[in-house]
Amino acid sequence: MEKSYQALLERIKKLMALSQSSNPSEASIALNRAQKLMQEHNLCMDDISMSEINEKAEEILPALRDRVLFTHLAGIIGRAFGVEYFFTHQGRVYQSVSFIGPKARLATACYTFTILARQAVQVKKDFRVMEKKRILKNLSSLLEKRYSQQTLSMAFFNNEIDDLVRKTIDSTLRQNTKAYLHGWLRAVYEKVVDFAQDEEENRLIENYMQRHHPDLAPMRARTLRFSRDQMQAYGQGKIDGQDGFELYHGVNGAAGNARLNYNK
Repeated sequence: MEKSYQALLERIKKLMALSQSSNPSEASIALNRAQKLMQEHNLCMDDISMSEINEKAEEILPALRDRVLFTHLAGIIGRAFGVEYFFTHQGRVYQSVSFIGPKARLATACYTFTILARQAVQVKKDFRVMEKKRILKNLSSLLEKRYSQQTLSMAFFNNEIDDLVRKTIDSTLRQNTKAYLHGWLRAVYEKVVDFAQDEEENRLIENYMQRHHPDLAPMRARTLRFSRDQMQAYGQGKIDGQDGFELYHGVNGAAGNARLNYNK
């Protein structure tokens, strides 16, 4: 049913294009046929125009399933390519993001999302390696100041502080890495130029959303609170994002010229 409907829309669009022919007879015949098909199938021009709007879902990688991270990532794509988006979830786990926009640049927007998500995961891994070394070094120095060497050795031998140290390292590493990635994504977001959408395109996307996803609910915003250590990680992320990443959507918004540059 969907294929036959799309075929009908394509046929009408071709006839509408022929109606602009410089040959008056050809233009008139094409227009009459297009109007007849639209009447037979109870279609209007909005139906024809909206056929240029589509949606495509992309997986949210497990490493990026923190709500602030994946909404930030989707926001970068929305801003760069002028597309809308929404998220789907099962229970409390968000699994995918769907982008909605003109077919002409939707594929490029989704491709860019995939590449940017993979790069964010790699950046996250790279930072974790360096940050773990830093935390271990600082923690070792702190323990040596607080305990004598003999007391420290005995404590580790009896596993008295072993669990505490491990939990401290894991918690600090997790929070600092998340803060770093927030900063990195923020820097990328600030470097992206807004895509210039016209009012008609905005209207079509809005109509598409209302027709196909009328029950979508807004996501509740989350406030970020960072410790001093996390703020340092966030700041480093912004520096690395500003220095190492470029996102272009092409001259005058030409989707075909979209590309990503990453300099590590």
